[in-house]
Amino acid sequence: MKYKKTRTNKMNLVVNWPKNTFTIEELHDQNSEFKNITLRVRLKNAIDENKVQEIAYIHNGKGRPRTLFACNPITEDHICEASDRNAKTKDGFSFKVIDVQKNQLEALKTNITINTVKPEPSPSRMSTFDEIINRLNQKSAKC
Repeated sequence: MKYKKTRTNKMNLVVNWPKNTFTIEELHDQNSEFKNITLRVRLKNAIDENKVQEIAYIHNGKGRPRTLFACNPITEDHICEASDRNAKTKDGFSFKVIDVQKNQLEALKTNITINTVKPEPSPSRMSTFDEIINRLNQKSAKC
């Protein structure tokens, strides 16, 4: 006697995107109902639609570095969290950071300016997020 296996519809599953930075392994832990390849395809589509952005790489010593992602818009909290995880960015790697002016926010309640941050090349070909944060602080001090 053969039993017919009922097929469950997994096409309507929705990815629960984390609010902070994440790797593909952490995303799979949060969305365990997805197969790994399905989750990777959904992540690639989200990157193509500019919903998610690669922000850094975590080097573990052996093997390929793990990519660190964050949902757009990228904030300073994402950068600080990536820095805490010892993540590094490649030269020429750019991402958008939201810069909110307090006096403008109080006056208009909707004024948000988006600045594109592009790290300058470093001699070691890798720059840390601490360097990026220092450059941002220097630029904001000049304004």
